[in-house]
This record gives sequence, structure tokens and C-alpha cells, in this order.
Amino acid sequence: MTTQVDTTTRSRNARNMTAASDGAYDPTTRKAAITAGLLFLTATGTFLLGDSLVLGYFSTPTTGRSSLTSGVALQAVCALANAGIGLALLGVLSRHGKGLARGYLLVRCLEAVTILAIGVYILATTSLVANYEVIIYGFTGTAGLMLSYVLLRGRLVPTWLSWLGLVGYVAILLAIPSTLLNIATLDSGPGMLLYVPGALFELLLPILLITRGFRRTSRHAPTVRSTVLTA
Repeated sequence: MTTQVDTTTRSRNARNMTAASDGAYDPTTRKAAITAGLLFLTATGTFLLGDSLVLGYFSTPTTGRSSLTSGVALQAVCALANAGIGLALLGVLSRHGKGLARGYLLVRCLEAVTILAIGVYILATTSLVANYEVIIYGFTGTAGLMLSYVLLRGRLVPTWLSWLGLVGYVAILLAIPSTLLNIATLDSGPGMLLYVPGALFELLLPILLITRGFRRTSRHAPTVRSTVLTA
């Protein structure tokens, strides 16, 4: 019995394996990467601006109602963008963990619903929800840990960036009890340092996704096929 290996396929497979190990980027996930990157930047920008307007309304008596409405509207955009990120990344993340990919989408959707619910309450009662940012950060930190782990597991982005996300989101989750127990003031002073790694991750990741995309991994390389000939 003679076994003949398809040398052409073997050569192509070897090139794909080499490209994966060299960190080549996957064109098949380009659309998802750009969409997620743009949504990340949208979510971050609208939340920061919206949060500033909402808090400004309650801290400055002369601020008009339009400021509050605009702030809540921006946060609603942030909520929709967060859910959109989960949808955009579902297919890519599922290749490296279906359970985590679906869990990430679920947490992002719960985060969106929470932001929208808080916004409706604020507009309806003209009252600020105590520590509402901490509530949102709980979802953000949980979703971020899941995302960073899958990115690291699948080697979809540079390893250092995945670790930056893991460290950053752990820090955010640790900041929650610190805030509730008044151990640290996270809006100013040294306490703000807990937000730095996560903030860097949410700035650098979308830039990478928009400009380059996700890495191609060896998992997606075609397997070697062989043809068995009987003499």
C-alpha cells in the first residue's frame, strides 16, 4: 500500500501555519473587527460625555433640563453600542469558546438594559441614582474579563494587550467595593489609577481592530489531506 500526500495542499497549509505564527491578520474577520472597533470608541465617547452632562446637571443648579436629556440620550447611544459590540464579536469569539462568546453577548445586553433603565428613571424622577456608575462598571468589568480571556486564549490580538485587559478589568471590579465602602474616591486622586489599565485597553483595542483586525490563528489553517492509492 502506497500513501501519497498532496504536496500542494501541504505547502499551502505550511504557509498558513507560518502566517498564523507570525501574527498575520485575518481578512475574513475584517468587517467584524472594524464594526466592533467603531462601536467601542462610540460607547466610550458617548458614556463619558453623557455622564459628564448628567452629573453636571445635578451639581450645577443653573444647568437647564436639556443638559440632562442630552446626557441620558448619549448614554442610551452607549447602551446600544455595547450590545452591538457583543453581536459584532459573537462569530469571532465563538471560534474560541461558544459559551464565553454567548456569555459576553448576554452581559453586554444586560449592561445596555441597565443603562437604559437608569436613564429612564433619571428622566422620570429628576433624581440621580446613587453610585449608578459603579453598577454599570460591574457589567463592564465582567464582560471585559470574558473578552480579554478569549482574546488571550485565541491569540486574536497581541498577548500584552490581552493581559492589559485582564489586569484592567480586574482593577475595575476591585474598584467597586472600594467605592461602596468609601475606601477610595475613584473620581479623583490615587483611586483613579485603578481605571487606567482598563481605559488604555478600551482605547488601544479598537484602534488595533480598525487599523489591522484580528490575528489569523493556526486553528483556522486547513488540514493536510492525503490520498491513499492501493497498488
